[in-house]
Amino acid sequence: MTFTKLPKAISAEELLSTPLPPVKWIIPDLLPAGLALFAGPSKAGKSWLTLWLCLQIAQGNPVWNREIEPRTVIYFSLEDTFNRLQNRIFQLIDGGDAPERLILQTECPSIGQGLEEQVESLIHTYCDVGLIVIDTLQKVRVSDGNGGMYANDYKEAGALKKIADKYGICILLIHHLRKQTASDPFDQISGSTGLMGVADTSWVMQRKRMSQTADILLTGRDMDDRTLHLREENCIWTLEDEETAEEREIKAVPDYLWKAAKYIESVGNWQGTASELLAAAGIENAKPNQFTYNMAKYFDKVFEPKNIRYKTHRKNKVRLLNFYGDDGDGGDDDIDITQLSGWGIPERPSPSSPSSLGALEGSKHGQSVATGQPAEKPTGTAPNPCEAAGA
Repeated sequence: MTFTKLPKAISAEELLSTPLPPVKWIIPDLLPAGLALFAGPSKAGKSWLTLWLCLQIAQGNPVWNREIEPRTVIYFSLEDTFNRLQNRIFQLIDGGDAPERLILQTECPSIGQGLEEQVESLIHTYCDVGLIVIDTLQKVRVSDGNGGMYANDYKEAGALKKIADKYGICILLIHHLRKQTASDPFDQISGSTGLMGVADTSWVMQRKRMSQTADILLTGRDMDDRTLHLREENCIWTLEDEETAEEREIKAVPDYLWKAAKYIESVGNWQGTASELLAAAGIENAKPNQFTYNMAKYFDKVFEPKNIRYKTHRKNKVRLLNFYGDDGDGGDDDIDITQLSGWGIPERPSPSSPSSLGALEGSKHGQSVATGQPAEKPTGTAPNPCEAAGA
């Protein structure tokens, strides 16, 4: 197949009819060509890990269960000396052969002061350059004091991305995390969001001091988000497990939801309170309000794949949950689960009279207690969000 270099402007019709080259991977599914950012805590082992990656790629050895095509790697190890690099390589190859494809440098100009020209010169000097590592980014930055932090970050990172895109290589920037915690780990990357905005791929390393394990969280434009669980032994990080973002979400689902779904699937249509469902399914480690909140949160992952639908309504001051299959009748006037997503609906039923409890029991079995005939569809009203949140 012949690939075509596209003009700067192109119609959608022409774009869809033009064969384009696939994504070029340095490490399949983890590190594509483009600008990449690898950030982690200070003294967490980033440089040891990076040097090992450089050796593996230069030798064409597997990386975390992935086959690697050997490529020339240029490693700017700007915080080290050649003595230190020599000792580390001896330890990492453990008597093996050192690759000629790994080119090491401990000095270089800064961005905008000759670095770009030096990088391009090295690309033309050595054949088949696939990866260039700059360890660390801070060593090649120059703040001119003009513009804001975001503008400077975007400009400096953009200059390196331009080279990566021009030659179809990966430029990997080693960087630090700020000490402040954040709900999103990628928000801990030191500097402004301009760095991550330019980067095609971002890695964040999470490791407790002196721990032998670490997690690397990955996100990027050409890849699915995933987490690598690593273990360090003799300064080499081996892969223990990896999971995609979807797999992480599945692992976060409480076990009692799977148990409830299995019970409902076995009995078919079911109606009753959250407390009654927990009792019927033999679930003892969940509170009713906790169950209803997580049921709404994870409904699409637990119940929908089993073709279980859900609606809710009030009857005799008690909130009923109505589960039914695709061919069942949930009642047209009930409240659909999509209206409740993200709401925590506490189960706080008021004391019920014997007559209301009888009506509830009959409703649960789909019959009227008084007549033994199918019960009328309940008429419900939408729950008050403030009430649902326990306000």
